[in-house]
Amino acid sequence: MKVIQIFGILFMFFGLALNAQTKVDTLTNTKVIKLSKLGLQPSIVITKIQNSYCTFDVSTDALIQLSDNGVPSDVINEMMRVDAQSKNAIANQKNMKDPLTKRATGIYFYNPKDSIEPLRQVDPTVVSTNKSGGLGIALAQAYTMGLAREKVKSSLSGGNSHLQIEETSPVFYFYFERSEHRTADSWFFATATSPNEFVLAKLQENSNSRVLQVGDMNAYGGTSGVSNSSKIPFDYVKVSDGIYKVTFKESLKPGEYCFLYANATPTSFSNDKVFDFGIPKVEKPLWYKKNKP
Repeated sequence: MKVIQIFGILFMFFGLALNAQTKVDTLTNTKVIKLSKLGLQPSIVITKIQNSYCTFDVSTDALIQLSDNGVPSDVINEMMRVDAQSKNAIANQKNMKDPLTKRATGIYFYNPKDSIEPLRQVDPTVVSTNKSGGLGIALAQAYTMGLAREKVKSSLSGGNSHLQIEETSPVFYFYFERSEHRTADSWFFATATSPNEFVLAKLQENSNSRVLQVGDMNAYGGTSGVSNSSKIPFDYVKVSDGIYKVTFKESLKPGEYCFLYANATPTSFSNDKVFDFGIPKVEKPLWYKKNKP
């Protein structure tokens, strides 16, 4: 019986000790006044403030009360500094789930249904450029004395983009930031100022690659640029400084797409990255196929 009582006392003792360890010492105006009335040096009270969790009232009436109770001006100044620091920390706290919060420059797909990661960055993909040559084009060039035009295409490896969006009316956010210190990843968004300098293009799909025609040429010259038939129109609106929301008037059809900087067509030597994504084809359920009108 005595053993049980001893264990009970020990358990209660450790419980009280644990509670004492986890208890947070909160410093308030009232406690600062008490410390000051004890005759402690201002430097000691200030050190205590700097090493405690503080909830101060620094309104005009509160400052008058602190002064009337003999709190030194150095201590009051430290209380005001800590209060301002706390308020600034709260004001500057970033909510990375909010599209209006500034983040790394780039293009982001916004899915409010995703409670964990509603904003997902559209990663860039490097392209390679080639001509649509072959024996047919070679013969045509020879027969027409170089007048036959040859298509120039940019190719993305892989049959599908890494980012697949199960939404036919997706919403994107563009984040820009003017900077003289541009990197390979931020160059587009430090040079451009709005989505108006970008193009959305529909890619031609192959088994192991996706292709975009970026020009044509013959022996006497050539043209460059994404064809109008491949361009997909979009709307955009500025929602904050350097932040733009991109939407679509018409739903996107299943397929592969990419945003690209419109100032130069993507090639292996310049502007060699595009921001690609896919809209997967949704198979109709079996019951729909059987009862299809």
